[in-house]
Amino acid sequence: MKQIKVTQDELKRLQESFGVGRNYLWQVLSFAKHGPTAQKIRRAAIQMGGRYVDPDFAPNCRTSYLGGMIIQQFADQVVLRIDKSSGDLTLEHRGCIVDIKKNASMAVWESMAIKAQCMAEDAMVAR
Repeated sequence: MKQIKVTQDELKRLQESFGVGRNYLWQVLSFAKHGPTAQKIRRAAIQMGGRYVDPDFAPNCRTSYLGGMIIQQFADQVVLRIDKSSGDLTLEHRGCIVDIKKNASMAVWESMAIKAQCMAEDAMVAR
């Protein structure tokens, strides 16, 4: 089952930020609720450090391998670069660094790919 996992502190911050109850928030983070508010809450959860979990997730990107780097290119010039030797991840949008994670785990890579996917989708919708 796909869901976004957050810590108790992140859960409380989401409840306070969006003025929603714990049960509603659980439904949103478990993708049982949809709509604009649910999308905003899920994006905020990922940005706070929440981790997207879905065994069937595959990001919508082009992946290439160049000089010890894995480069995932999403729509609207969103790029996720992974240094295979150090494990460092860099998320860029239109050439500007948006986020950096040092010595990242696979779970962090997956969360960063979700963040990149959301950024690309948001940019495409804004056009």
